[in-house]
Amino acid sequence: MATPQSVRYLNEIRALNALFRNGGMSRADLARVLGLNRSTTGNIIANLMADALVIERPDMPRDESPARTGRPGIHIGLDPSGARFLGAEIGVDRLTVVAIDMAARELRRESIRYPTFEMSPDEVSDRLAEMIGGMIAALGETDRVRGLCVTLPALLDPDGHVINALIIGWRDVPLKQMIAKRLGKRLPGLDLPIQIENDANAFAIAETYRDTAHRSETVAFLLIENGAGGGVVIGGRLFRGSAGLAGEFGQIVVGGEGFFVGRHKPGHLESYIGKDAVVARYRANGADPADGFDSFITALDAGEAPALRTASDWGRRLAVGLVQLTSVLNPGVIILGGTVAPVFRHVAAEVEAAMQREFLEGFPMPKVEVSALGLEGPALGGALIMHQRMFSIDERAIYASEQPITLFRS
Repeated sequence: MATPQSVRYLNEIRALNALFRNGGMSRADLARVLGLNRSTTGNIIANLMADALVIERPDMPRDESPARTGRPGIHIGLDPSGARFLGAEIGVDRLTVVAIDMAARELRRESIRYPTFEMSPDEVSDRLAEMIGGMIAALGETDRVRGLCVTLPALLDPDGHVINALIIGWRDVPLKQMIAKRLGKRLPGLDLPIQIENDANAFAIAETYRDTAHRSETVAFLLIENGAGGGVVIGGRLFRGSAGLAGEFGQIVVGGEGFFVGRHKPGHLESYIGKDAVVARYRANGADPADGFDSFITALDAGEAPALRTASDWGRRLAVGLVQLTSVLNPGVIILGGTVAPVFRHVAAEVEAAMQREFLEGFPMPKVEVSALGLEGPALGGALIMHQRMFSIDERAIYASEQPITLFRS
């Protein structure tokens, strides 16, 4: 049964979402959006202002249209400094930390080259905790840091335990516990909610969180780094599946042995389209054995034959995976991200033609796009996941008891 406290909490969450999506509005406009009277809306705003979550915005233009009566109202907006959220990424060869504010705007970022696949989970956790601690110190006002989400290419359980991260050689790693322990030592007394998330899911959130254009359709994401992961967003919400592992598109079985097997299952899609596979194929097509991915991209931009053959090989295998993905999900858009995604621009026509050949006549082709996000996309997505968590309704808070409800819960 809903209580007065839970009703207040629900209305405050609704108000925060309205202000976030609209960039600020007058009290009267907010009352109309919420379907509440002005007195109730005024109380909600007063409570949120007391919690330093919203501020008056006299700098924003007031509504002075002829249809309005009375004095134009001062706009109310989110207080950007009211909360900070952190996202971190454990990549195969880099570590990244990103901080955003209450308005979901990026404040700071730090990214370093780091050979995660050569290091132990303890070593990686130590280094990442050092970066996170430094970021929190640089932000100041540690009590306003409201959450941290660490992302990595892994199968995870709901408790932040790494089940299997083949691409970096981890299995059965209590990552959430390890990060919490290290941050607790660095920042005693800081009660920081921590979440562990698959990097491709975080990338999907980063792409769609503030973009309403895709909200009414199914959007699929393929994050291509050394391996490949995926995510699915339906109606603006991440689809997780029964065990939270939906969207593992890199594990689509293509057949054969793959271009690179070392850290991949032979014949799975990522063994053909991941960075490791691209480099192996490039060398097999006649490149210097010492050439890496950066050399491949340079040669591809220059139109060199070994690079063009490699991109064509890559595109054919990508098309096979996208056909299977599309046949099951029927997405309106497929967004490619990560280091390898820009290769698609060189073979887009080939991939589209290969996909069309496989579909039944009349089957709608999805639009395939390359993400505009940089390499920090998963870390940014992690920060946005914690932002989303604060702006979402916690049903446990509504039905648990009649104790006062706070907007910030662990």
